[in-house]
Amino acid sequence: MANLSEIARLTNVSISTVSKVLNGKGRVSEAKRKEILRVARQLGYTPNYHARSMARKSKILTVGLIVPDIINPFFASLTRGVEKACGEDSLVILMDSFRNLEREEKLIKNARFFGIDGIIIGNSRVSDDLVEEISTYIPVVVFDKFYELDNVVSIVLDNRYGAYMATKHLIENGCKNIVHLGGTHELYVSLERARGYEAAMNEASLKPVVEPVGYNESVGYEGMKRLLELGFQIDGVFCMNDLVAIGAIKALKEKGLRIPEDVAVIGFDNDKELCEIVDPPLSSIHQPVEEMGEVAAKLLFELIKGNSKIKRYVFTPRLVVRQSSLKKVKT
Repeated sequence: MANLSEIARLTNVSISTVSKVLNGKGRVSEAKRKEILRVARQLGYTPNYHARSMARKSKILTVGLIVPDIINPFFASLTRGVEKACGEDSLVILMDSFRNLEREEKLIKNARFFGIDGIIIGNSRVSDDLVEEISTYIPVVVFDKFYELDNVVSIVLDNRYGAYMATKHLIENGCKNIVHLGGTHELYVSLERARGYEAAMNEASLKPVVEPVGYNESVGYEGMKRLLELGFQIDGVFCMNDLVAIGAIKALKEKGLRIPEDVAVIGFDNDKELCEIVDPPLSSIHQPVEEMGEVAAKLLFELIKGNSKIKRYVFTPRLVVRQSSLKKVKT
């Protein structure tokens, strides 16, 4: 295994300079910093985080958790799962980026200065280069995207299959003019759900209509309202998540359309409390969010200890049918 002295020899700097760069400290030119990080990656250098943690006076591990929107029920449940796995032996520092990519990247870059032992990135929007860079300093668990990096583990839901399943359910219930109110395309998860929707529509020889809107109730409402005003004939809607679906239902009802008799609606995430207070109760694709948070934290601990043998942990979604999608099939 590569050590600091070998990296120092190949980059013509001192061991202390290599150590400072790998710990995000010291003054060194940007070109030299990149060279040191590149050589460290090429040699497969991985810092001994377990030894570093044991050297501290406190044995409590500090976990950084970055989410894009803590108000979103998905990320609230994810946080609860991480907290549950951490228990009393670890401290969780929760950081909300407010879906601001610049803020998100700054939080990730600065994480190594906060005394954090490892970081969980709660979405797939950050750049691959940034994930690679931060993994040089601390262990990383990232959602919805796979990396072939030594210090990174991915938590993945089969989003494409979940979207396919949701769309196929609408088709089987008699829908032919199905639109997808999707997320924005900079998120890999949004692209995967759009692809799953398109696969089911193409399989049934139906025309796909993808309308990227976003992730909350208001964009679901505005997106659905816009399509109706443009004259789209719609009898089914597959939404990026449950919040978008609730907004879509509001817009449909304002136009005097009945759910599900006129338009069937299905969401994604299956926040049980949220889905069951909607009128009518909302069908959705279930993902075990709290369990995903627990697994993310446990795999991060294994990375910190240097014991991780898993690079990717895949969860399978399932369909939960409620009244909102049970459109009567015409015979």
